[in-house]
Amino acid sequence: MRDNFDLAMNLLKVAVSDSVMEYTFATVPLFTFMGLIIYSFVAEQSVGEMFLAGVVPVLMLAVAYVAAIWFMGRFFPAFVGGRSADDFRPIPWGEIALKTLPTLIIIAVVLGGIYTGWLTPVEAGAAGSVVALLIAMARGRMTLKGFWEALLETGHITASILFLITAASIYSRMLGLAGLPNELGDMLAASQVSFFWIMVLYVLLMLFLGTLLDTASIILIVVPLFLPLVEPMGLSLVWFGIITVVGAEIGLLTPPLGISCFVIKATLNDDRISLKDVFLGALPFAAVMLVVLILLIRYPALSLAILN
Repeated sequence: MRDNFDLAMNLLKVAVSDSVMEYTFATVPLFTFMGLIIYSFVAEQSVGEMFLAGVVPVLMLAVAYVAAIWFMGRFFPAFVGGRSADDFRPIPWGEIALKTLPTLIIIAVVLGGIYTGWLTPVEAGAAGSVVALLIAMARGRMTLKGFWEALLETGHITASILFLITAASIYSRMLGLAGLPNELGDMLAASQVSFFWIMVLYVLLMLFLGTLLDTASIILIVVPLFLPLVEPMGLSLVWFGIITVVGAEIGLLTPPLGISCFVIKATLNDDRISLKDVFLGALPFAAVMLVVLILLIRYPALSLAILN
């Protein structure tokens, strides 16, 4: 905003960073880190394999975002705004390294430990926490009060996640007892619905729920319903998890009830920025994510390339 860039363009990048940064933390700090873990629990898949499967989709999304920003800046400069590039001061390499190296070190420790098999996901998370704590202490930004507040917040988040997982287990068992997944499968089989229309229905459901709920809640509600349909088809559950998380993340940016956009509006607390501005800024990136999602559905090998 300081450099006169259009408000909608700034909001667009901020809004998408919620879904983007969550998944990139899981693969190369965009998909939801916690969403992938919860899906792994619900579908009984390897967390490491889920992260590996997310690498190619993350790179695809990153390239698609860069291309979208370039396209809008090239053909719709009024939407982007800004000023001449000659007026900008290049950031020194030392400053860039100071800002990025700590994050890269944490990523290398966590994901490197999981991918190499040296650490389990739980141990990798603990190792990442220790490294982050050491970096904060080295920078002089960690006080005893801050450490205690971090512990309390971690406890609150952990308790809520464990409650979600417990409720999901009860929900899955109740679905099994009620026979709802089997009824849904029989209904689709009787109507002779093809794989294409099943995925269309699934993606539309994910997009709709994404406007109302967070990614973890969507996974816990929807995945137990559709897993019994997907498994007999011989489809990869790892690929299905990537589709699930991307679809849910798109919903978080989609009107009329995109949660990420409402959170950004409340956080900014700026009268110059309306909720309409936030949604208009996020909409192009939601469209880009949808295109990438269609490619991932059409070509499952993209998600499974590294695993294979």
